[in-house]
Amino acid sequence: MDGTRLRPQLGMFDAISTGLAAILGAGIFAVIAPAAGIAGPALLISLVIAAFVAFCNALSSTQLAAVFPRSGGTYEFGRHMLGPWAGYLAGWMFLTANTVGPGVSALVFGGYLHAVWNVIPARTAAVLAASVMMGLNAGGIKRSARVTDIVVILSIVSLLAFAVIGLPHAQMSKLSPFAIGGIGGILRATGLLFFAYTGYSRIATLVEEVRNPKRTIPVATITALSTAVVLYLLVAITTLAILGASGVSKSASPLETTMTVLDSTLGIIIIATGALLTTFNEGLSDLLGVSRVAFAMGRTTDLPQVLAKLGKGENPWRSVVFVNFLPFDRDCINR
Repeated sequence: MDGTRLRPQLGMFDAISTGLAAILGAGIFAVIAPAAGIAGPALLISLVIAAFVAFCNALSSTQLAAVFPRSGGTYEFGRHMLGPWAGYLAGWMFLTANTVGPGVSALVFGGYLHAVWNVIPARTAAVLAASVMMGLNAGGIKRSARVTDIVVILSIVSLLAFAVIGLPHAQMSKLSPFAIGGIGGILRATGLLFFAYTGYSRIATLVEEVRNPKRTIPVATITALSTAVVLYLLVAITTLAILGASGVSKSASPLETTMTVLDSTLGIIIIATGALLTTFNEGLSDLLGVSRVAFAMGRTTDLPQVLAKLGKGENPWRSVVFVNFLPFDRDCINR
């Protein structure tokens, strides 16, 4: 079954913001602390190495998307390059690994929101966030892209504001000793920090819905990753130069701790808001990407064909709802 192709609706800016939404999630908020404990200030080198690996992988995905311009990402690439069984396994491994993502993002969002505004229970906030993510994506990629565009801009502004507030107070002496874990520590931290870049292939997964994909996808992917690298380095330098590697490694929330040390109420509000925005946007992007893999598998009958049926606006809303209510996500929300 060939199925109906999805309609191209995303322009260059939409593609860039979708890629950034998938990359700028909870990663930098979560992994900078353990990375600092392993590598010390040399985690800055680890960030660059991890970015290089992500660039190599992302560029291979963009090349495959240009050759096989059908939504589904790894699933479609595996089917065409290695055969139906390889694609089937790749598709199921992708679904198994990534359907947890939107639920986890919703849980993290709920936790952040409850910490900021304890009137709303964390689990209730998580369920509401997951429902909004599903509603936006089920309403069509154009609708979710509009929200993503706005939230990505606000997320970038929040991280830049963090650096603007913090850098004037930076003490370069805090960056010494630099490589406390040696080369081994740098490489181990690289493995952790690579997590902060995951999502770089999101745009390639949506190839059918991108206008002029042969040009748009490579440019959008490189732009999104490059922007993330700059933001991550600014955030890492700021936290390290104020807290020191030891202070960063001992903090459950290094960015918030940095603003607390500076006694910046505005900075704390900005970081809390940025964490909420980036976490929600990551979940929204994760759900979008996974739903397109489910759609692609339905189109080839590796999943029920009903998932490949398109609704109003040529939108595969059934695959969005299916992914949202998979047992993986339900278990995540119910914990």
